[in-house]
Amino acid sequence: MPVATVPSARSGARGGSLATGLPMGRRSPRGRERWYLLRMPEGREASICAELKRLLSASVLTDAFVLRKERWMKRGGVWFLEPVNMYRGYAFAVSPDAAGLAKAIAGLTLPVELVGTDVRSWAPLADEAAAWYAAAMDSSHVIRSSTAVITDGVLHVQSGPLVGQEARISKVDRHRRRCQVLVGEGDSAFTEQAPIDVPFKS
Repeated sequence: MPVATVPSARSGARGGSLATGLPMGRRSPRGRERWYLLRMPEGREASICAELKRLLSASVLTDAFVLRKERWMKRGGVWFLEPVNMYRGYAFAVSPDAAGLAKAIAGLTLPVELVGTDVRSWAPLADEAAAWYAAAMDSSHVIRSSTAVITDGVLHVQSGPLVGQEARISKVDRHRRRCQVLVGEGDSAFTEQAPIDVPFKS
């Protein structure tokens, strides 16, 4: 498979990046829902997101969640899938009002903050990245494993969130059951690791 020469999610995209290295989007007027990054103690991400949804008004917080993906693990010779946090110590907030959300969070005693970049606070995630994650994850905010075959050297995804995205996939690791996927377009493009099982190759 060809290797895509694009920035990784950890290193960030040329258009600017958030604390995790994810690409930063441009600010937009209040009223348009965007994804924002939340920093919190590692291991408490899910419980803090639940508290935020309970305590904050829907006018400043539409959703708060931990983005997870399935990871193939092998134990005792048996392969199984286990959901893991994609960005430990971070979660996402969906909000139409970043300033209002930041003010509301500041008034809480929870150990959480709305973060952006070194020079710009409240910077949203790039729209292309948010759209890809939203399409790839399920209702539990988990990116599930895909299944594919390689026939005559060509990858064909048969099921899962990567169906129809063969052109974006590179570096398929059949042994570890994962691949690299190109997310986004242009300067905000980066690669993300996703689970994939390829039991057949010809």
